[in-house]
Amino acid sequence: AVMLDQRLSADSLIRRLKTSGGWYVILKLPATRTDEDWALELLRQEDVLVHPGHFYDFPSDGHLVVSLLPGPENFKLGMEKIIARVEKSSRHER
Repeated sequence: AVMLDQRLSADSLIRRLKTSGGWYVILKLPATRTDEDWALELLRQEDVLVHPGHFYDFPSDGHLVVSLLPGPENFKLGMEKIIARVEKSSRHER
């Protein structure tokens, strides 16, 4: 999660929600689509598997749950793909 915090700048479209421990990180993405649509796009386009927030009873769209169990290199690669996809998708929606 430290690597993620360093990567996400203040002007990033993605925020990491603060948690106290656990095996996952929660990301808040632009609610330009449902959390399920974000999760499916990441799986289909980037080969990155995340859980949509509604699996964890988040009441609004734009939440993704990402496992912290992969090794550091896999986690970093997956996060870079998520960040790039969100930035690319958001540019096209403006």
